[in-house]
Amino acid sequence: MTRTTCMMIYHCECYVDHAGATLYSDTQIKNVGADLHGCLYANPHSLGIGSLSTQDIIERMRYRILSHFNTTPDDYSVIFTSGATAALKIIAEGFRFKANKNNETTRCTGNFVYVQDNHTSVLGMRDVAAARGAKVICLDHNRAFRVFSQHETSRDLDERQSSNSLFVYSAQCNFSGMKYPLKWIEDTHIGVLSSVVDEPSTRWYVLLDAAGFVPTNNLDLSNFKPDFVCVSFYKIFGYPTGIGALLVKNSSSDILEKIYYGGGTVDVALSSEIFHKKRPVLHQRFEDGTVSFLSIVSLKYGFEILSKLTMDKISMHVFSLARVLYHSLLTLHHCNGEPVVKLYSDSDYEDHSTQGGIVTFNLIRSNGEYVGYMEVLNMAALFKIHLRTGCFCNPGACQRHLSLSTKEILRNYEAGYTCGGAADLINGKPTGAVRISFGYMSTVQDVQTVLLMITKCFVDKPCIRKFPQWWEEYKIRVHKKYRHFYNSNIIDYSILPITNIEKNIANNNLRNNYHNKSEGDCVRNSNKIIKQVNKCTLQRLFIYPIKSCGAYEIIDSWNLNSKGLEYDREWMIITSSGTCLTQKHYVNLCLLKPIISKKQGIMKLTYPGMPTIQIPLENTYENSTEHPICQSRVCGSRVQGIDCGSEVSEWLSLALGKPNLRLIQQSDERQKKGINKTELSFSSQAQYLAINETSVSWLVDRVSDNTDFNKDTTIHRFRGNIIIKGCDAFDEMQWEFIRIGNNNFKVNGPCTRCQMICIDQTTGQKTIEPLRTLAEEFHGKLTFGIYLTRLENTQIKLKIGDQIYYS
Repeated sequence: MTRTTCMMIYHCECYVDHAGATLYSDTQIKNVGADLHGCLYANPHSLGIGSLSTQDIIERMRYRILSHFNTTPDDYSVIFTSGATAALKIIAEGFRFKANKNNETTRCTGNFVYVQDNHTSVLGMRDVAAARGAKVICLDHNRAFRVFSQHETSRDLDERQSSNSLFVYSAQCNFSGMKYPLKWIEDTHIGVLSSVVDEPSTRWYVLLDAAGFVPTNNLDLSNFKPDFVCVSFYKIFGYPTGIGALLVKNSSSDILEKIYYGGGTVDVALSSEIFHKKRPVLHQRFEDGTVSFLSIVSLKYGFEILSKLTMDKISMHVFSLARVLYHSLLTLHHCNGEPVVKLYSDSDYEDHSTQGGIVTFNLIRSNGEYVGYMEVLNMAALFKIHLRTGCFCNPGACQRHLSLSTKEILRNYEAGYTCGGAADLINGKPTGAVRISFGYMSTVQDVQTVLLMITKCFVDKPCIRKFPQWWEEYKIRVHKKYRHFYNSNIIDYSILPITNIEKNIANNNLRNNYHNKSEGDCVRNSNKIIKQVNKCTLQRLFIYPIKSCGAYEIIDSWNLNSKGLEYDREWMIITSSGTCLTQKHYVNLCLLKPIISKKQGIMKLTYPGMPTIQIPLENTYENSTEHPICQSRVCGSRVQGIDCGSEVSEWLSLALGKPNLRLIQQSDERQKKGINKTELSFSSQAQYLAINETSVSWLVDRVSDNTDFNKDTTIHRFRGNIIIKGCDAFDEMQWEFIRIGNNNFKVNGPCTRCQMICIDQTTGQKTIEPLRTLAEEFHGKLTFGIYLTRLENTQIKLKIGDQIYYS
């Protein structure tokens, strides 16, 4: 791959998380903005010209939604919600499981039946239903298909039914992309599921979770008629967020009860007595408070975008992209013939009626070990690929596809796994997966970018393609059937963007073999034996005065304070919304270099093409009304600082090309607290980060020369404070305590690495190294360097050349 190709990748965004939220279009947002700018929309609960206009638009939008799903207000009602989850919650709390709401002596309650491969929000319904007396039944994937294939109907479908039961399933699995049969709706209504419950005379209702289905598929409610349907509009056309809908079949609306009521949902209510009368219209009873009327107004422009296409074409488009990716990954093998990818699917990607635009997988190394999804996430970030990892809020499908037993999941939880967490591998087994999902605006280039990232970063070269016997016939068939989706330019499936970089063979257990330490002099400190590492010294010192910006190198000695090295991460840059700028999103921050002048009491800031600016080192703004306190967050923790003024703000905004940036300095009285109440500056994890120069050299030697990676500047990529010289590679990984000169430190643990080490700190250029090699050599364990916390709070110095001791 050429250098030009690399730079093209880094300057393009590849969005393949449409199952999470699709993208909004430029035209859509421009039209929304123009509408809001030119019109006045009042609260629909008010009585005035503006409110009547708003009410009219909201009602017209209900018609538009029903029309999109090919139905009318005669058959369905639209209840606006904050999203699909809120719609599910309405059904969970309001579904009447007893057959006769006026007969309090009725003991029989119905059943809550759900398919295991469901969203977490459906599992939340299960607990509410159980608390209300319903019997909860889970149908695993195979049992569900087996039950519906039998087509046995209840013999008792008259008015004597003693209870009401609810069946919930997803129209499309958000884990594998499998489309569940919509025919199950009718089958449920005629009593097929009565065979799985104790009381076969129950009346059946269906809740269809269509949130993941309707963005790329046509849901025809004139043909398939579930009792309830939930959707989220941001999944359909990206904007606005925080708005969804519950569609209720009118003939089934009386099955819903409602206790709570808010503003706008009652005709009359007494404040002094428990008395009220709810509104007669269904949506008026359930839309508590003021609906999100500005968001509802904006839905019009999303539907206008879709009106220029057809859902059938969108469905075919995303399916064909997923098919290309699926089969490309299926044939991809390492140089030793082992597969690169473990695919999780319920179809062979041959029929768009059963498979959506989703491909889910885990990557496997040539030795058979799994690649953790966090490693994939970091590599994807280098290629500006937006994808999803984990279990995607579908624990049932995740458990089934990953072949995890219930005991394993509970053991994983005890070992540190949580939903949305970073524990991707436990005992070598994946806890989640990688998901690629396509939307109506996805392109073949998105597929190629994902394949490029995988082949460049995770394939042991030379790559091998293994094609099954049916491959040639398959290519001909696909070429004839789908070439119009690619403007008559069909992909040559046997050729993918693979580099010719050969893998360097290295010992997989190097860290375990790099601990033949020399026995040196011994001293006793705090009742612990401290051994001097032979000729190990403090070689270099760095501070990073402004968080995520350039380093300032110390040439002699430097003071320590209660938070770390003096002036280290004492300042940070925030946006007008209070978000801290980091190199993960703004790589050019590394070019902003600070120069500390203690004698003058100033810090000078330099940036290419900009004049130098200076600010005082000491916090002189603490009690100034012109320099307010600003709040931000660092790694999830709230921090506060004092604004350094408008002059440096304007300089930063001009230098970095982003308006309204502010520089804040940490307040002495408002310090961020970390673990065990250790004082920290604006650093993310610990007071100090130590890097072993020999470990860096070992890693650099294993990076191929056939890359655009500048090996001479590698040590700066790890952004350490303390650079150690003279000990063996990875000795530091075994230390618990160290002494540098007269200062004692506790080792907090290794530093977990991400894509930031792929930024050349001297140029701002991004490469895939050294993260790719680090992950490859240590099987996805992305750690390098150690965190330190000083054990004393006396103000002592570190000096270049200080001896290093360890235990």
